[in-house]
Amino acid sequence: HHRRSSSSASAMLARARLSAVYRPVLPCECLSRTICTGFASPKASAVNPLLNVPMPVAETAAAPPAQERVSYAIADFKDLPVSPKKLRVVANLVPRLYWREAMLQLEFCRKNMGVMVKNCVETAVKNAKEQGLDTSRLVVDQCIVGKGSYFKRPDFKARGKVGIKFSYFSHLRVIVRELEERQVKSTKNYGRWVKTASLLQMPWEQRVEHLPRYKPLAGYDPTGLTEMPTRVRR
Repeated sequence: HHRRSSSSASAMLARARLSAVYRPVLPCECLSRTICTGFASPKASAVNPLLNVPMPVAETAAAPPAQERVSYAIADFKDLPVSPKKLRVVANLVPRLYWREAMLQLEFCRKNMGVMVKNCVETAVKNAKEQGLDTSRLVVDQCIVGKGSYFKRPDFKARGKVGIKFSYFSHLRVIVRELEERQVKSTKNYGRWVKTASLLQMPWEQRVEHLPRYKPLAGYDPTGLTEMPTRVRR
């Protein structure tokens, strides 16, 4: 019994020594600064109070790089009821044109798809205006036509025969880009548009002098200043 008690006492003594070795000892300076005084000094805040080692300094996050100014705007029209082959014929008219000249070309286009392309160009210009771009320096950069969804339907023929007819849809994307003024002036038909814009700002009386083919109509006044004769009902 005496041997068992002595062996257990020696084991407890060995455990106490091991715990004393691995147990962190708080220095008196840290205890006096953090516990006794009730507040931590700037120097003590940079030291670990348990291990008495300096705390790692947190690196300040670098400022994010400035975002580059976007000089273009995009408009997408999906599932237009026209085949890509027909739409591509009209879409190829507007690239590399000043956007107002492109709108003018599409206004007098005889094909029905001209209205779709014109609306897409107008939407792209509105998006560019919302992004803060200068609308007086916008040029139609790209006009991309893609194949959309399509479906099949029966095509009834003579003598009881039936074929398959495809109905196609198209996707349209217009990209307008802001260029320098000298690059805008070098686009096709830009001078004609400037001449037309200056002509539209003139009063009607002066504008007629620059229109040799204009034939005035009797009783029609574009200015609306003259009163039309009223008809007397009998």
